[in-house]
Amino acid sequence: MSSTETATDPNQPVASRSTSTTATATATAAVPARATRLRGLDGLRFVAAFAVLGYHFTGIGLDTWGVIPAVKFPTLQHLTRYGFIGVELFFMISGFVILMTAYGRKLEDFVASRASRLFPAYWAAVIITVILQQFWHGGRGTGLMDGLVNLTMMQGAFDVSPVQGAFWTLWVELKFYLLMGVFVLVGITRRRVLAFALIWPVMGQLADATDTNLLNSLLFPTYAPFFAVGMLLFLIYRDRGDIVAWLGVGLNLIWCLQYVTDYAERASELVKRPVSPTVLAVIVLLMVVAIWAVSSGPLAALDWRWLTVVGGLTYPLYLIHVQFGFFIIDLTHEHLPAYLVLAMAIAVVLVLAVLLHYGVEERLHRPMRKAVRNALNKTSQAATGGRNG
Repeated sequence: MSSTETATDPNQPVASRSTSTTATATATAAVPARATRLRGLDGLRFVAAFAVLGYHFTGIGLDTWGVIPAVKFPTLQHLTRYGFIGVELFFMISGFVILMTAYGRKLEDFVASRASRLFPAYWAAVIITVILQQFWHGGRGTGLMDGLVNLTMMQGAFDVSPVQGAFWTLWVELKFYLLMGVFVLVGITRRRVLAFALIWPVMGQLADATDTNLLNSLLFPTYAPFFAVGMLLFLIYRDRGDIVAWLGVGLNLIWCLQYVTDYAERASELVKRPVSPTVLAVIVLLMVVAIWAVSSGPLAALDWRWLTVVGGLTYPLYLIHVQFGFFIIDLTHEHLPAYLVLAMAIAVVLVLAVLLHYGVEERLHRPMRKAVRNALNKTSQAATGGRNG
């Protein structure tokens, strides 16, 4: 869910990025150049973030408004009760973008790229959220130690509550990055991507069925098909059409549809209103079509720069919206009209997202990426020198 790259942008033509001179990179087929940045993916990322925001503010059946949102927003909630599916859209886009970022790159570059995108805004979001929770009675009341663990982004591994509820997805993303890091070490090729995207979800389900807890956690079978769909859509983008990749998309899509239709009952309990499995299935199909359309299809040449601008706000908006939006709602919902309060909450979190993006991400991304890459390169060179010695 992190922001896309700039100097090594996963939305830039893959052929424009430097390629490793190792045997692995040499074996990798050349990536065809593309004429434009995939700005449509930036737009889809913002749509996903805004859908999740809408779900948290007016969809999920919490009494943040004094009553459940279905009572406060009886018409709007017919739409926003489905906003949770924005998370699965994020995962599909991550499968596409992170594979694009990793293809033909050294491990040091991949790690530096991801760390510098994920952590600066995240650290800032954790700190200001913990500060908010110290004086707002409606917050989670995160303690100092739990806040420190949250700074690692690995709180899920230590059974520590995230300082904002939406942070659970970051642990899933981190595990995907770990798998991709191993993939970079092994060497990414088209054949291996196809095999991985087909075998991974099956192995995950087997781990779940056999109660193999460690493998189940590492392979996160519930969401593996969504990432796999994104990876295969990248192959379709890269190779300009591929029947084998499309068959892989179809197979993983079936698993995605099975998950969302099964989840409809649980979602209905959360929003306290019926959630249609048919509607969820249609939304997932539209998500796949949309990613294809903005990458390989009729919208691939879309060149609206404002999509990239809003895309840059996606990650900080996702990080900051829950607790700060609920804070504004909690303070004002008894005194002002509901839609005015909703507009204020959205405005506040958008302003905070802008401040995080331009004040933290844009300032720290490049220096951190350079520092991490240089440190990892020194470590690699030292290890090589030691072996040679």
